[in-house]
Amino acid sequence: MSDANPSEQPDRPTGPPSGPLASGAPRPPRGSRRSLLVALICGTLIVVAVAVIVALVVTDGEREAAGTPTTPTVPESPSSRPTRTQASEAADADDVHAFGETERYADGVDVTVSAPQRFTPSDGAAGHTAGNRAVKLEVTVRNGSEARVPLVVIVQGRDAQGREVERVFDDANDLGAGLMGTLLPGRTAVGTYAFDVPGGSDGTLDLEVTVGVDRGPAFWSGKVP
Repeated sequence: MSDANPSEQPDRPTGPPSGPLASGAPRPPRGSRRSLLVALICGTLIVVAVAVIVALVVTDGEREAAGTPTTPTVPESPSSRPTRTQASEAADADDVHAFGETERYADGVDVTVSAPQRFTPSDGAAGHTAGNRAVKLEVTVRNGSEARVPLVVIVQGRDAQGREVERVFDDANDLGAGLMGTLLPGRTAVGTYAFDVPGGSDGTLDLEVTVGVDRGPAFWSGKVP
């Protein structure tokens, strides 16, 4: 048997262990380390972005330096441009037809507008005002080309003051939508259109007709009865 006293235990160290863990320096909180990491990542991204922007600016500068220099445009002499009065006189002389005349396009399409005629609108007519002069006229389109012509026809009327004249629609007088559909080569189509000329005007009717989307408008002007 051992003579050792069971109540007597060997001495155990009571202080902090020796070595690196025995340092008394406080550890940084976990939140501080996370904030530091985020700051480092953001700083790195900013540096990379700035480097990319600088590289793009330098590249664009080199491309502009290598490009062909632009030749300055010589301004057109004022004497070589027609004045507003000259252009208006040319339009009056060459571009405005009298009623009954024909506009001939280079592709072989011809447009003719007849002289206006007075008529009496029915009670169910739309666009007529009592006291105005209701007139109707015919727009004739002849297709002298070798291609089909879509009859997308726009007819607009104005009085001598440039105010738009109301168009009249009257089923009783066969005044409907006008020309529609497709015109075959060598064929002719006729549409009737009516307008309500103000009674207080001098009776002048200016007409603008456009056929299709690839032809310019044609103009007619004259007095209504």
